[in-house]
Amino acid sequence: METNTKNPIFIVGCPRSGTTLLQQMLDAHPDIAIAPETHFIRNFYLKRETYGDLTQDVNYCRLIEDIVALPVFPEMGLNAEYFREAAWKIERSYAAIFNLILQQFACTKNARIVGEKTPNHLLYMSILEQFFPTARFIHIIRDPRAVINSWRKVPWSNGSLHEDAEVWRRYMATARLSPPSQGSILTIHYEQLVLNPEMSLRSVCDFLGLPFEQAMLSYHLLLSQTINTVREPWKNQATQSISQKSLDLWKKELSPSMVAEIEAVVWSEMKLLGYQTQTPLLQILIKSIPNQTKRNFRQIKNRLFQSIQTHLKTIATD
Repeated sequence: METNTKNPIFIVGCPRSGTTLLQQMLDAHPDIAIAPETHFIRNFYLKRETYGDLTQDVNYCRLIEDIVALPVFPEMGLNAEYFREAAWKIERSYAAIFNLILQQFACTKNARIVGEKTPNHLLYMSILEQFFPTARFIHIIRDPRAVINSWRKVPWSNGSLHEDAEVWRRYMATARLSPPSQGSILTIHYEQLVLNPEMSLRSVCDFLGLPFEQAMLSYHLLLSQTINTVREPWKNQATQSISQKSLDLWKKELSPSMVAEIEAVVWSEMKLLGYQTQTPLLQILIKSIPNQTKRNFRQIKNRLFQSIQTHLKTIATD
């Protein structure tokens, strides 16, 4: 079966928003293969200065070996020797290497459409569009209070409600202010996916130009081995059948003061996305003033730093 890697699918979203669940559902479609989190942009492309000129064999070899060493590499069913051999026959660019990863993953699934799921690729959609001009993106959004409550249970959270809320706000603002090309992104809500999975998946299939497959609703029975619940135990729920229990769990586990702290940061994005706040608006506005002041200060500081750097470079070249 010929695989189309020119139009890959990228599942993106703020972490803990249901990206893994959606990945498993789409991966159960007989024509689709969705790779798990490679973090390719963050792990490799953003470190391209570290790797240097890829036309130099030593630099290119180091990049390839770092990719092969990823914990997710064997979990994707990829063969290291086959990948190394193929890597030396393609263009030495990050786009070509990422394409090779997707191509070889699709071959393990015998799928004609391939994609990848890394939540934070939402922040780098413009880069992915440069790599794959006809790529398609599926952005899944979840209630920020549920997202942040979920973060409290994972080891990589910083433990600050305020900072976690800022992360969610930044993800949503990036998606809104820096979207990919018109018609290349579909936005769905986690709540709708859980409450009416067939309707949500039919809209995804329509977007991708594929027929809906009943197997997508039975993803937990056809589960691929791309989720390592030993390494990432917080993803265990995505290996089970759909449950609505997590939808309102935040209402039981977050106190009103905790909810107010979150909403003071994200209320404007919540409003745009159709989520209702629990805290009275006046209280939110009062609490949000320091947050906006901090953001303004950071923006001024960053602009000042950039101006100083530009000035110093000008002096150095005079």
